[in-house]
Amino acid sequence: MTLSRAGVAMPLHLVIHRPPSPGTEGEACRAALREAVWEVAESHWAPGDEAVLVSSDLSSDYLLSHFRRSLARRGFDDPGMLIVAATSHIAMHGLPREAQDWIAAVPQDEDA
Repeated sequence: MTLSRAGVAMPLHLVIHRPPSPGTEGEACRAALREAVWEVAESHWAPGDEAVLVSSDLSSDYLLSHFRRSLARRGFDDPGMLIVAATSHIAMHGLPREAQDWIAAVPQDEDA
């Protein structure tokens, strides 16, 4: 699925993050990643603790680099497992209404 903003097609990126340690430190690392996502993309949705869908025209490589630098600035030199994958097509089932509304709110690229 490709989303667009102001007529510009933008892919959805699936970001998967598993902090290196559980508990309070892991939650703080997740919160730091959420802040890093806000720095580059106003349009995003988290289907769970370890995943975020991000609408952005930035490359997956750039987003990964940004997230790693942002986490390091916040004291997390080891971000744990961090995957950023641009998607050209997403098939989903069982989305809550809020996710359906988020995806539907932005016009989709007809060519995707």
